[in-house]
Amino acid sequence: MDRPICSYCGKDSVSIEVKDMVLSEPYGGTATVKIKDKVCTHCGFVENDDDNDLVIQEGLTALKRTSMVKMIEALNSMGYTTAAMERALELPARTLARWKNEQSISPSAAGVALMRIIRTFPWILAVADSQFDPEVARITLLQQIEHEFRNLD
Repeated sequence: MDRPICSYCGKDSVSIEVKDMVLSEPYGGTATVKIKDKVCTHCGFVENDDDNDLVIQEGLTALKRTSMVKMIEALNSMGYTTAAMERALELPARTLARWKNEQSISPSAAGVALMRIIRTFPWILAVADSQFDPEVARITLLQQIEHEFRNLD
């Protein structure tokens, strides 16, 4: 195997240092992945290993899946059925079930963002169920604000 060459000084005195990187995902928790840095012992230049992007992307993909499962389960535990959410959001039938249960299905960035918004503001489902009627949206928002103020400690 050829020794790595420093892309800064051109010397072959490069060592590989492995370190932990903590990744996080809203509602998905954290995960630690191992990444590598190429460090030149001659000039001190440090650069990322070519495989780091793939390792990080795989870690984030796994966290996004965990996040999706947790968000849907949390909404289900609040009384929102997947069928009702799909109807309100005009999603194809079984979309949420596939996002939650099928390992091979990865929701798009838009799907993940949508579920983050709904998990953060579940009352938005009532607005969606009313075809996003502005009056219903205002009333629902005000009711939610009133509810939050009443529950302050």
